[in-house]
Amino acid sequence: MKKTILLGFFTLSLLHLVAQERFGKAIFTVPAGWQMTKTTETVTLLSSIKKGGTCKIIISSSEAGTVNTVEEYLQYRKAKGGTGITYNTSRASVVKYEANGLTTFFSKGTVTRSMIPVYSYFYTLSNGDLTFYYQLLTSSNECINVFNEFMVNLKMEMGDNSPSAKRKAAGAAPAAPAPIM
Repeated sequence: MKKTILLGFFTLSLLHLVAQERFGKAIFTVPAGWQMTKTTETVTLLSSIKKGGTCKIIISSSEAGTVNTVEEYLQYRKAKGGTGITYNTSRASVVKYEANGLTTFFSKGTVTRSMIPVYSYFYTLSNGDLTFYYQLLTSSNECINVFNEFMVNLKMEMGDNSPSAKRKAAGAAPAAPAPIM
């Protein structure tokens, strides 16, 4: 009986390790049924939804430096936030949140693709030394629900690569995207 229980716990821990992906300092879980594509610059997670729809999460590689101010975030978003996406440029449209040694900024933008509005939710995550961004591009409420789960499991390595150095990003993330109306 003890062997069966221990084997069960061991199997569960292996499944947990397999489910976790790492890209630079980002540690995340690929949503079930999604496809992952890696380049040196980004990881793209893609879900197939109804024809013409968009459901994509992009995670960038970690870069030296930190995004600590709204002005730095706006410059970073301009450089990394995608072409053709319209973002509100006012400081009031940017949300900042700090917790557990992490700083996160967030804002929302839109673009039209094939006559369908696509919403961009652009986040930066900084640990004091490094920054990466993650972005949701979607035209679907279903995708937003999956992204909310993705954010709960997203972690950022803090610096010394020890397990205790991992911090949850969700605790440092502003409110999750609201459903599309």
